[in-house]
Amino acid sequence: MNRSFIFPPYSALFLDSCGGWCFDKASSFFLFKAAAFSVFSVGERTVIDHFDRKETCFCNPLYLLEYYLCRGYFAVGYIGYEFLRFTEDGITTNVKKKGPVFPGFYFLFFEESSVSGGRIENLDGFLNQDNVFQGKELRTDIGFLSSVSKEMYLDMVRRAREYIAKGDIYQVNLSRRFSLCVDKDPVSCFFSIYRVQPVPFGCYIDFGDFKLISGSMELFLRKKGNKIITKPIKGTIRRGDTEESDNLLRAELINSEKERAENLMIVDLMRNDLSKICRYGTVRVNKLFDVEPYSTLHQMVSEVEGELEDGVSISDIIIKTFPPGSVTGAPKRRALEIIDELEPHLRGPYCGVLGIFFPSGDFVLSVGIRILVLKGKEGIFWTGSGIVWDSDPVKEYEETVLKARFIKIALGIV
Repeated sequence: MNRSFIFPPYSALFLDSCGGWCFDKASSFFLFKAAAFSVFSVGERTVIDHFDRKETCFCNPLYLLEYYLCRGYFAVGYIGYEFLRFTEDGITTNVKKKGPVFPGFYFLFFEESSVSGGRIENLDGFLNQDNVFQGKELRTDIGFLSSVSKEMYLDMVRRAREYIAKGDIYQVNLSRRFSLCVDKDPVSCFFSIYRVQPVPFGCYIDFGDFKLISGSMELFLRKKGNKIITKPIKGTIRRGDTEESDNLLRAELINSEKERAENLMIVDLMRNDLSKICRYGTVRVNKLFDVEPYSTLHQMVSEVEGELEDGVSISDIIIKTFPPGSVTGAPKRRALEIIDELEPHLRGPYCGVLGIFFPSGDFVLSVGIRILVLKGKEGIFWTGSGIVWDSDPVKEYEETVLKARFIKIALGIV
């Protein structure tokens, strides 16, 4: 995949390095070409965009998602962090926060004939059908800015620890937003990022006005039939330069009391969230404190599974579990309030969820981390760190830098 590709507007590509998006081993990518229409939310309004005309209503867009799935459409897109206004009564985000405003909910809808799948090794052939995706490689110029300086982030961590000391919360995730100038074919950016760090939940979605690239490795929810699974990630350490140093760092992560405690807090939170929608006694922890290696870091991952109650809808599932516990904190509601107080920027798609809904009602949603949004020549991405009582502010800041490393490498940021 050395050539540059430009997707037609309102198309999407989902890449799966190890059983992320796909329910079976026969496929490792999904290609969605030319959506029939889209549904997005702007504040209290929900818009149905047929691309030649628009309809507006004042309803929860999750209900429209269910409506169109029942009529045989596939849906791909995201639910942004600020969508919590629909899922957490009485909690809204500060309208004076900095940064571009993205729709809180944005999904493209596709007829079955517009959906292809296959093995990654065959992807180049799919992309080149009818020369639809061929484009010109462009020059790249990159400048780099953050909404939160090192000093600001250290202060945010100290203030979060004060809340922990008072007993308001046990853990909270605090983020930084970065912006950069990218004068490069967006699809080439996606392939560059994916090559640097192959992940289970890679995706590129063209929403017309902006493009969303995700290099997420975290599963928020996978529903198949009446089974639902979540795989929260908490705990990060860099990769070593040699096999010996890499093994030592991995062992350090596995044996870290802080990282295990932080992971366990989120596992308990997700068990509680799943218990709201699952049959009594079916929620269980399948894996605890596993470590998964990626090109630039190791991550600590656990897995929780349950069996859904009869009659539970997609709307019920999202409303009871969103936003993801691993990127908010515990207890979740108070953590959301503290995030709104401490962070000066909007999160947008970051720390929301994104993925695929199938006409059957099954779905796969990743956590909106390792996200790059391209709008014109502006690129925006976010990183964060989970704060607990024994957090070292400097180390938490360094974790936000480490998590940005794969984007910096892929886009040539020095």
